[in-house]
Amino acid sequence: MLGLSLALPLTAARRAAGQQAAGPTSRPSHAPSFELKGRPVEDVRITGNTTVSFTVIRNLIRTQIGDKFDPAMVQDDYQRIFDLKKFANVDARVEPTKTGGVIVVFDVTEQQLVKSVAFHGNHAITSESLKTAIDIKDGQAIDSFRISLARQTIVNQYRDQNFPFAHVEVPGEALSKRGDLIFDIVEGPQVRVRNIEFKGNRSIEVGKLKEQIKSSTYLFILNAGKYDPEQVDEDVAAIRRYYEGKGFFDARVDRKLIYSPDNTELEIDFVIDEGRRYTVNRISFEGNSQIGEAAMKKDFKLKPGMAWDNEYIQSDVKKIVTAYSPLGYIYLPNSTDEDYLRVEPKQIYLQEPGKVDLVYQIHEGKRFNLGGIYVRGNHKSQDKLVLREFRELTPGSLYNSSQVQETLERLKALPYFSGVTVNPIGDDPNYRDILVDVQEGHTASFNIGAGINSNGGVGGNLTYRQSNFDITNIPDDPRDALNEHAFTGAGQSFVASFEPGTIATNASLRFTEPYIFDQAYSFSDEIYLRDRLREAYDDRRFGDRVSLQKRFDYNLSASISLRAEGVKIYQVQDPKSRSEQILEGEGTHPLTSASLQFRNDTTNPGFLPYKGTVISAGYEYVGALGGDYRFHKLTANIDGYQSLGHDLLDRKTVLGLHGFAGYIPGESPFFERFYGGGIGSLRGFRFRGVGPRDGRGADPIGGNFAATASAEINFPVYTETLRGVVFTDVGDFESQFRLGTIRSSVGVGIRLILPFLGQTPLAIDFAVPITKADGDESQLISFSLGFAQ
Repeated sequence: MLGLSLALPLTAARRAAGQQAAGPTSRPSHAPSFELKGRPVEDVRITGNTTVSFTVIRNLIRTQIGDKFDPAMVQDDYQRIFDLKKFANVDARVEPTKTGGVIVVFDVTEQQLVKSVAFHGNHAITSESLKTAIDIKDGQAIDSFRISLARQTIVNQYRDQNFPFAHVEVPGEALSKRGDLIFDIVEGPQVRVRNIEFKGNRSIEVGKLKEQIKSSTYLFILNAGKYDPEQVDEDVAAIRRYYEGKGFFDARVDRKLIYSPDNTELEIDFVIDEGRRYTVNRISFEGNSQIGEAAMKKDFKLKPGMAWDNEYIQSDVKKIVTAYSPLGYIYLPNSTDEDYLRVEPKQIYLQEPGKVDLVYQIHEGKRFNLGGIYVRGNHKSQDKLVLREFRELTPGSLYNSSQVQETLERLKALPYFSGVTVNPIGDDPNYRDILVDVQEGHTASFNIGAGINSNGGVGGNLTYRQSNFDITNIPDDPRDALNEHAFTGAGQSFVASFEPGTIATNASLRFTEPYIFDQAYSFSDEIYLRDRLREAYDDRRFGDRVSLQKRFDYNLSASISLRAEGVKIYQVQDPKSRSEQILEGEGTHPLTSASLQFRNDTTNPGFLPYKGTVISAGYEYVGALGGDYRFHKLTANIDGYQSLGHDLLDRKTVLGLHGFAGYIPGESPFFERFYGGGIGSLRGFRFRGVGPRDGRGADPIGGNFAATASAEINFPVYTETLRGVVFTDVGDFESQFRLGTIRSSVGVGIRLILPFLGQTPLAIDFAVPITKADGDESQLISFSLGFAQ
């Protein structure tokens, strides 16, 4: 009979490793033939097996007697047999018969098997842990390639445990004669990095250099002080790149390792020869035909005569892209598409020492109009949640890369998605579509927490929040109400919370529709209960607030709100010492109001405002719908932010300026007035510790006029989680429209952001009053600490 061998490919791993006969592999002799396809299979035979049973192999084979011969099926059978990891070689043959059929033969060459796996010399890591980590088990074929991978895996396990000198050997005699796979381990000492020094740095401060490296020193519990030789080499390269980015093109960096006598502690010295720092002699452009040099260089940070600085250069590249964006040029970082805009800064060394010319090589590419905008990956969220963020970018308009980037920042700030990418797609010569890829995040949360703050004491928190709510997405089956797709997808917000506390207890239900009928209107309704212990009485409010907002553009909005609530003043302590106003206010009072507010917000999206302003002005008429009181309330607020700079990790230092003014003409009840002091007001003073007082007990009764201002610098301290602030607060609270005693304070504080607690920072401020009035109550520390899960 004629023999026909089916050639089957090597696996990717073995091709990469270049293995030949060291372990199980296929050995094809020539390309497969499909001439016999369709003939009946008269027999399926297995040859060459001695220790592996016929039944084990036969159960893997799908080619059956009586089937029509299918080369693809035989190839799959071959792979399944090979994947047993028990054979050095597998060969599949097809032999035609005289009766017009075929016989399929699988010829196997058995490999010596691993009879046992053992670890010797391991003390820091258990044998069970090592056996779980490696991909070798008893009964598998002896494969030198896989054994080599297992050895490296064990070494990596030890390096992760701070054993950088760990070494692993496999005795060959025990393996070849008995099939005993033994990993002989020499652990070596456990090494911790105790100190990191920088030697020779004259121009760059140590703090900046530490930000470039990933190696770190041992800190009990918080940091293992791991020594990774490869990471140290990467750190050397990172420091070198940083120096080059700052214009030290001749800088040299090396590292020196200093071990303790017992080799358990290590100091890493990064040795630096800075060389000279190059300055920019001239800035020029190549390839720009649409925009002149003067227009592009107008607001550049880096100017001739200044030292080369990649941070400034990248900022200037963004300005070049911004200049080109309205003209329809597409900028996609790191793209090599000849149709897209590319801006490549290049240094030209001059004969004069320490001088370089900076040339921006510009490849303009082509102009494009925007085709369509497509969303992918939103299994729960409706497309409109993404599309409405594109604002001025509409199909048919010029493609604007700057606006696309701004849209991407807005999308990343939305609570619906955990990841967003925006890319141009298509091959039309005049149009490019935009593909928005989103990864949906968990928008529903149930938090149980506790907290303490200087304004409200100790409190608990039970909150259910769905930030991608859809009130119309009602499941057909009530049993599906808890399904993640039920009541989700429209971008509405629903929050139910209960916050019991020692001083304040709150409960509320709040619903918000940000786009009524997909128009620039929003609607919100909140039903609430608020109960609070005041200085000499208790204050309880139960009410409902309904608001309708109109957005005139993406910054300016106006809102109308209606409020109806019952205010109860009760449990007045020591009535003989209380203010007459508090005694007259004891009891329950119905209260209604209608208010109008204008707001203009130009701040950046995201958690930390670093540019723009928020200006708001409001008017409220209390008693508009009836109730015990009738008076007017006027308020104005301004918050301004300006970035003072940022580091290489783009962590910004921000100046914040804040101002507030409020005025109530005529008479008003004490529980609707303005009070000062504490977090959110005048730090350095007790909560409600600033303002008019009355009665023998000097009770705070609030002011009809308030004015406050503050300046605060917010700066990064450690990674993205810890920031510091320095601030000054000033303000006045009076019973009439006038300025009396101006209170002021100065202080410092910290803001700690922990991801598992959300984006609300833990805040601690230390402030000292500079000026104060008689009766004002000081407080050195103001804080807000919360914990939830």
